[in-house]
Amino acid sequence: MISPEPFLLVEAERDLKDRLIPKGEQDLNFMMYYGWEAKLADILEFLQTLPFLGNRRLLVIREIQKLEGWKHLVDYLKDPNPASLLLMTSSELKKSSAPFKTLSSYSEVLEFRRPYGKTLVKWVSDRFRKAGKFIDPRLSEILIQIVGEDLGIIATEIDKVVLSSGDGDQITQEDLSVSVPGGVEIVFNLLDALGDHNGFKAMSSLKTLMMNDSPPEYLVHMMAWHYRQLLRGKELVQSGLSPTQAAAKMGKKYSGIQEKFARQIGRATENNLVRALESLAHCDRNLKSGQIPSGVLLDRLVLELLA
Repeated sequence: MISPEPFLLVEAERDLKDRLIPKGEQDLNFMMYYGWEAKLADILEFLQTLPFLGNRRLLVIREIQKLEGWKHLVDYLKDPNPASLLLMTSSELKKSSAPFKTLSSYSEVLEFRRPYGKTLVKWVSDRFRKAGKFIDPRLSEILIQIVGEDLGIIATEIDKVVLSSGDGDQITQEDLSVSVPGGVEIVFNLLDALGDHNGFKAMSSLKTLMMNDSPPEYLVHMMAWHYRQLLRGKELVQSGLSPTQAAAKMGKKYSGIQEKFARQIGRATENNLVRALESLAHCDRNLKSGQIPSGVLLDRLVLELLA
């Protein structure tokens, strides 16, 4: 198995192990080595040994390209022990490399692509579904915006949200608050206030989030995401759609959310949205420089966005 995303390889390896080797036999009939630590003699001894109190054995070699003497595996692969399974994985192996070309001639290759964009949103929704929970794709996208695109971190946050969501099968916006200092509801109060030019609500929401130690970089990231959404909606309106149609096309399905987003698209101008994104980029650079207190920068940013 190959993938640039080690998390996907580890998950697939775990699923394969649980399907092929019963839990009670894994201590006796399962072994995992990293390529840089494995010795060829140990690998061959495990593979050529009959299963103990079971039907099959499974050996995993992670980062197979790091295994010294990997070429000597070919002799085994030509005449393998039918009771032993060998899984070789790599997050770095190129299809043009000698190890790949040689070893793939004697084995089945599975490739896992890292999800991005809409595919990542679907990956998050599917993961919730496997845990017995339904989540609206919009909320999956919000979770990605909150925690970033590292699959391992996303998976951890999904587990956290599932555990805290109770017995219901529907994940709500409030359930995501476990991943957001101050609560996801307050974050969206801030975004909606900015879109509606409600200065009092915007500053009040910002103060609440700062008091709850919400990371300034995260707040700027969410504001930028909201303004990019509005700019995309404005482009759809300019192509001939109504604000409501543009909101629906962007996945705003629920009536309250759709109406709110359509209203914000209608009142925004393209020039103002572009200037807002420029202000956000400038604030982000200043935050990273650390020369001005983050509270001052965020207060100034929100006032600029409301102007």
